[in-house]
Amino acid sequence: MDLERLLNRLFKYDLSAALACILLPFVLWIGDGPRSSISDYAYGDISFIYVFLLTVAATLITTIGVRKDQMFTWILGLNLMLIPLTPHLTYPILHTIASVIFFGGMSYHIIRYSDEFKSFRWFLVGAMVLGFVLHYLINIISLFVAESIAMVIFGVNFLVDLIENKNEL
Repeated sequence: MDLERLLNRLFKYDLSAALACILLPFVLWIGDGPRSSISDYAYGDISFIYVFLLTVAATLITTIGVRKDQMFTWILGLNLMLIPLTPHLTYPILHTIASVIFFGGMSYHIIRYSDEFKSFRWFLVGAMVLGFVLHYLINIISLFVAESIAMVIFGVNFLVDLIENKNEL
């Protein structure tokens, strides 16, 4: 792949969204150590990075939704912007509602907006659901780990979209 084509893909935001989602939990963990959840970084030493990363991811997801004429996707992107605007300790109900809509909606998005790699996409959603089950029902992983699994899965889904649309590369 030559540089011009790579820049074209970056311009279309899919690769950037994938990297933002995949790197988000790692950057937060490295920057401020382990915390109870991704949302708890709003109260840490690098709260500005938390807000920045979620805003970048939200902007990219919104742009992808607009570009692909997927109203549901761009609404999810806008919804993601509510998460850093409503820190979980200060606005617990609003934050929880926005989080559930985002994680649930992105799971639906993974299945709904693709025809290729359907089995793999169902596997991704199953892995994400398992992560939340391991936290909420069995309590053997932290919420941070469950959310991180979900964010990485969202990023992997954007990468799968790149493979699916390789004729555009």
